[in-house]
Amino acid sequence: MNRLTHTLTQLGAIAALAVGSNALTTLVLAAPPTQSVATTAADLQATADHHAIMAADYRARAKTDSKHAISWFTLANHCDQKAERYQMAALQAGAEPTYRR
Repeated sequence: MNRLTHTLTQLGAIAALAVGSNALTTLVLAAPPTQSVATTAADLQATADHHAIMAADYRARAKTDSKHAISWFTLANHCDQKAERYQMAALQAGAEPTYRR
């Protein structure tokens, strides 16, 4: 009987959390936004430049005889991809095209 009451107590707590989290989500979604997302083309371009610099730094750290070379190359490729995405977003937002490499 003790195990049954413990299980029922846990199920009640889970149900209360589920209903509470659903209500909380509803309140959050119904609340007016406090911040607006307004990024300019210059902000996007600055972020693209930052990721391009990070990629260059990671490529400089990657030595082919190093044990961690694949990690550095992976990080460099990731930063290159992010830089390209931010560059394309900046171009769509009206920035002047800049060429790297």
